[in-house]
Order: sequence, then C-alpha cells, then structure tokens
Amino acid sequence: MLHDVDPQLLRPLIGGPKARAAAAVHDGDVDQAARLIAGLPDDVDVADLRGQIAEARGARDAAIDAYVRAGDVLRVQRLIDSIDARHLQRALGYQERLVARLRDDPSAGEVLGEAWWRLGELQAGAGYQNPAERSRYWHDAEASYEHALDLAPNEETYLLAAAYQSLANGDAQASLRYYRRAADVVPNSYDAWLGLSWAAAMASDCAAARRYFTRVRELARFRAVIDGPGPFDNKLAGETLRRCLL
Repeated sequence: MLHDVDPQLLRPLIGGPKARAAAAVHDGDVDQAARLIAGLPDDVDVADLRGQIAEARGARDAAIDAYVRAGDVLRVQRLIDSIDARHLQRALGYQERLVARLRDDPSAGEVLGEAWWRLGELQAGAGYQNPAERSRYWHDAEASYEHALDLAPNEETYLLAAAYQSLANGDAQASLRYYRRAADVVPNSYDAWLGLSWAAAMASDCAAARRYFTRVRELARFRAVIDGPGPFDNKLAGETLRRCLL
C-alpha cells in the first residue's frame, strides 16, 4: 500500500548496501551512500559508486580514478573530455589508464576502439603543445589510431584521423592509403577526397591531386556551408595543393 502511494518511499530500504547506496546517490544523499559502502570490498560496483559519490562532491580526479577501476567508460570518458586543454597531460594520463583497463577486458570491442582513437587525439594535441616532443607524441598518435582501426577497420573517423596523422608525420604514401580506404568506405566523403588531394600534392603527384580535387569540387556543391578554413588554408598541405592546381 505504501509503495502504491509513494514508489520512492521504500526505495532506500530495499536491497543490499549497494542497491541502497545507489538509491541514495540517485536521491542526492551522497553522505549516506558513502556510509553504506564504507566497509564493502572495492569491486566493480563499489568502485563505480565511489566514482559517482566523488563526482557529486565535485572531486573530478577521484571520480575518474574510481570510474577507471570500474571500467565505466561512459562516465570516465565524459570526465576526461571535460578536462581543460591547459591540463592536457592529465587528460592524457587518464586516457592511457582507461585504454590499459579496457585492453584487459575481452568484451570491450568497439568501446576500446573509441578509447584508442581518443587517446590518439590527445597525443596529437600534446604534440602541438610540446614541439620538443612532437615527433614522439605524433608517432604515438598514429599507432593509437592504428590500434583503433584494428578493432573497427571501416570506421571513417579513425581512417581520417590516421590519414591526417600520417601526413603530419611526413608519410604521404601511408596517408594516401588511409584516405583511399576512407573514400572506399564513404564514397561521398568530402573529407576523404580533400585528404587525398592533400596527400597526393605532398607526394608530388600533382596529376592525381588535380583528379581528386575535381571530386572535392563536385562534393562541395552538396556540402552544408560552414564557416571555417578552406582547402588551401590547411597549414600542413594547403599551399602545396594550391601550387599543384596552378
């Protein structure tokens, strides 16, 4: 009868300590939740609850630590992504720990692929921030994208990332291979065909660059107008492509 009147009334009293702690977190009583799990073994469920409690208290680093132990990818990735670019090294360290945690999980699959891709993005960003260590970070980024592609070989996002990173690393031929695969997977991909134009130009194959850029112009007619840099504004390959098209 009480449940019919107020379904929430008995919720904190139903189930074991974990269930009651989860209910307390849901209701905003994190102190009660912490008391309920204080003496419990730190298994996956308890680690996740500790993460939720820490996050509710504003302790982001402690929350990330707990979520990594729990393997709670959605929550930990959201918090890693929220770390300010000024603290990129901290985000990079957490992403490395998440990847290491997921590599031990045979069921991680596509989730691990995305974690590798995000690690690559952070490594690429670290290379921009730290010119002295740029070569190491950028080669690590390329390797991370390759790991992502091992798990999801037809994922356009990963292919484009690997292609551009290869180009930044000075390997135009590897870049061409990745961009071709991206164009095979998504034949109308503006980014893939533009990347092919850049990579061909960087490989000194201006005839191919012109062929690819013809397709870029065709696809540009159907592309939503977005403010931002054009094909020739790219610092890495834009000017080289412009000279190829003269």
